[in-house]
Amino acid sequence: MSSFTVIDYIIFVVYVLGTAFIGAAFGKNQKSTKDYFLGGRSIPWWAIGLSVMATQASAITFIGAPGWGYDGGLTRIITFINVPLAMAFLIATIVPFFYKTEVYTAYEYLERRFDVKTRTLTAGLFLIARGLATGVVLYAPALVLSVITGIDVNIMIILMAVIAVSYTVLGGISAVIWTDVIQMVVLWIGAGLSVFIIFQDVPGGWGEVMSTASQTGMLESIDFSTDLSVEYSIWAGVIGGFFLHAAYFGTDQSQIQRVLTSKSIRESKLSLVLSGVLLIPQMLLFLLIGVLLYIFYQYAGDPNINNLNELFPRFVVNELPVGISGLIIAGVFAAAMSSLDSALNSLSAVSVRDFYSKFMKKNQSEEHYLKASRYATVFWGIYATIFAFFAGNLGPVIEAVNQIGSYFYGALLGVFILAIFIKRVNGTGAFAGVIAGMLAVWAVNVFAEISWLYNNLVGAVVAVAAGYAVSLLSKAPPKEKLEGLTIDRTKKDVQETLQDRAEAAASVEEVEEEKKTKRWPIYLVLYFFVVFAFLMYLQNL
Repeated sequence: MSSFTVIDYIIFVVYVLGTAFIGAAFGKNQKSTKDYFLGGRSIPWWAIGLSVMATQASAITFIGAPGWGYDGGLTRIITFINVPLAMAFLIATIVPFFYKTEVYTAYEYLERRFDVKTRTLTAGLFLIARGLATGVVLYAPALVLSVITGIDVNIMIILMAVIAVSYTVLGGISAVIWTDVIQMVVLWIGAGLSVFIIFQDVPGGWGEVMSTASQTGMLESIDFSTDLSVEYSIWAGVIGGFFLHAAYFGTDQSQIQRVLTSKSIRESKLSLVLSGVLLIPQMLLFLLIGVLLYIFYQYAGDPNINNLNELFPRFVVNELPVGISGLIIAGVFAAAMSSLDSALNSLSAVSVRDFYSKFMKKNQSEEHYLKASRYATVFWGIYATIFAFFAGNLGPVIEAVNQIGSYFYGALLGVFILAIFIKRVNGTGAFAGVIAGMLAVWAVNVFAEISWLYNNLVGAVVAVAAGYAVSLLSKAPPKEKLEGLTIDRTKKDVQETLQDRAEAAASVEEVEEEKKTKRWPIYLVLYFFVVFAFLMYLQNL
């Protein structure tokens, strides 16, 4: 039985309406698709970084991670330990290409480097996979919120969809990013308050918590097993997880679109540094809540829940003070909308840029494409809502939502590696590489027992190998498909850009700051080793 009070409902409603109003306000001055999809390339790096984190901390993570912590301690942090390494790779390679070529979608770059069919295939895969995941992301938190608040699950689905669609349609990517910033703050406040209050209720405080957690193995996260079937071994997390996050943050339009909204390449990189540093502590915080709840219920008795996703929300409404419950449940709602709004905007961008303006309505006015973009956002919102109504029948798909991308992310990363690093590869090879990469992932899932984290490694390696092999059987790509689009030109192009800025009276300080970004990947790699050492320290307590 829910103990959600009138005050909690008031706080919840005020937050929801406030978020919608703020998001809608960003649409007043939008006159082009550049404003709608890229925010006029004027959004500060720190807001972009927080927005990336808000989407990563989806409602499924917010309500699911404490359940993971309750059931398995810190084990699943291994999935995220690779994030600094992935961000270091993206900063040094892929991100400069996207920003320099001034593309709206990641898949536009693939047409410039390869051909139309490669762009269309990869963009289509994104629409299919992200559209599917969006319905799941909408359903899962709606179900939990329904159980907690007493509101019918279908009404909750519609409520979440209408609000997210409304401010995304009106405000575009600017609304997505700035509402994500607000939602990130609410989410952190809710998690922080929960940790503080649980500590107050556990006899013995911090000492008792650490002692119990250590004795029960809840602080163990590093498994050095070389068995490929071990789902969360250190090797699966570092190697397989690296490929997962490099692909997710570097080739998924819902993520890369944020990077393209920044004022400069330097700020694009800085936003990824922020995410690379804070994502691990954020996940540790969520898992720690689960560990604390495990210890709390050793004293308070059986939590009496149907599934682990209900664990944290049930604790919130039954154990926390009036008002705080409303704020934290608003945080769950916020996390759901932060995933939904970014997906809707990126789905709209790919629909309009990679399909509508390419094949249906060419050479139309910016006003026409802006209107089409808003209609596309509404379409994908309706699609996600309809799919969410049926998602309850999918069972295992809900549990495997984080694994959906592993069937195609590796192949997508592989084709971008081919594009940037291997000049001999042509469009036919790239197209074949994507297909081969996905088939390889399917094959290892059917015929081999390995951790799903390795799927992305398999997909990327096979895509690169097959793409290169097929390309050798046909003509090399023409010169115009290589100039400024492969890695050997990056340094020269960046230097030329900086020289042009200097000649245009750009400040010397700006040029020097741009050069300093070369060190950032090294700092992130060092940060990875610091995190690894900290986890080893916890494990040996």
